[in-house]
Amino acid sequence: MKILFLTQLFPYPPVCGGTIRSYNILRHLAARHDVTLVSFVRKPLSEEQVRAGLELCRDMRTVPIRRSAAANVRFAAASLASRRPFIVARDFVPAMQRTVGELAESGRFDLAYVDHLQMAQYLMSWRACPKVLDEHNVEWKVIQRIAARERTPIKRLFAEIEWRKLRRWEARACRSFDLVFTVTENDLRTLAADCPDLSSFVCIPIGVDFERFPSVKLDPDSKDIVSIATMSWPPNIDSILYFASRVYPKIKERVDGVRLVIVGSSPPEAIRRLGKADESIEVAGFVPDLRVVASRTAAFIVPLRSGSGLRVKILNAMAMGLPIVSTSVGCEGIGAEPGRHLLVADGAAEFAEAVVRLLADYDLRRRLARGGSSFVRANYGWNTICSRLDAALDRLLQSARSGI
Repeated sequence: MKILFLTQLFPYPPVCGGTIRSYNILRHLAARHDVTLVSFVRKPLSEEQVRAGLELCRDMRTVPIRRSAAANVRFAAASLASRRPFIVARDFVPAMQRTVGELAESGRFDLAYVDHLQMAQYLMSWRACPKVLDEHNVEWKVIQRIAARERTPIKRLFAEIEWRKLRRWEARACRSFDLVFTVTENDLRTLAADCPDLSSFVCIPIGVDFERFPSVKLDPDSKDIVSIATMSWPPNIDSILYFASRVYPKIKERVDGVRLVIVGSSPPEAIRRLGKADESIEVAGFVPDLRVVASRTAAFIVPLRSGSGLRVKILNAMAMGLPIVSTSVGCEGIGAEPGRHLLVADGAAEFAEAVVRLLADYDLRRRLARGGSSFVRANYGWNTICSRLDAALDRLLQSARSGI
């Protein structure tokens, strides 16, 4: 089978939730089919990235995309007078439209796989072959939760307008595809409620690369609170700023020698300032080998207040055997049992209390680590997940061949 795979983020290296999912699904498909990859790139690809892409795919096309604060302001202003949401308009690039159009018109593909909602605009009207949309998040739900937390009136107003507009556009995009993948059953139910006339939703979770995230031996004497997150995603930035200002001071009052270690590439200035203002906070940035940081973890924190989809960082932390404290938003859709696989706490005081419990109780840390590790290995292996993906694609193609 010949597959056109269209993605917003170049899928190598797989270093964040989005690229981890994209890379593993692409690798699985490319091992069985002829895949043409078309991807945006933020900067020129390294030799390693080019080699990885060409080893996977029969053909590979990339299109540059530029992001800047000034451009975002222009797109945001223009979106107010348009039916297109900001995050969709921002990712419309004529060169991408030409590239996808030329490939689509070639008539050589049996399936189109569109990775991320923002890329749906390039193939919404295409009818030459069956199409799949992979929804990494319910995007309107992310913006809705940001709006609920935003304190600046003009930003809150814009987010309120954006999520409502995005909700309509997202439903329209789902209706234009033959099959829509979600990463959680929660997301599936949300989209299905917005599109009650559709039965084309299938949940395909994110998996874990257990070789890349092996179990570690925890240090019983450590008092390190660790966050590992992609620092370019606004909900992650918000979560760390919230934790540092509202939760961490409550913990420091009760625990001597505690440290906060923030891991994630390219932290913005607001995050870097945390380390400059408090010597107990380390802003580590990108860490090539997470095992050293992981082994020193007394509490792995996910204090998310907004977002959608599934937090792969929780799955990776469980695979490594780390004791986790998460908000309800942070762990939604995973299916883990609070108190058995992780601790769940909402509100600053409750979250601080849960972290203090872990710092004070090594046996609790070990019990949660064992429970989480067993849970993730039983439910989130890529082999099992890709078998579900194959079955869904087989049903889609069979229906297309029979004219159903």
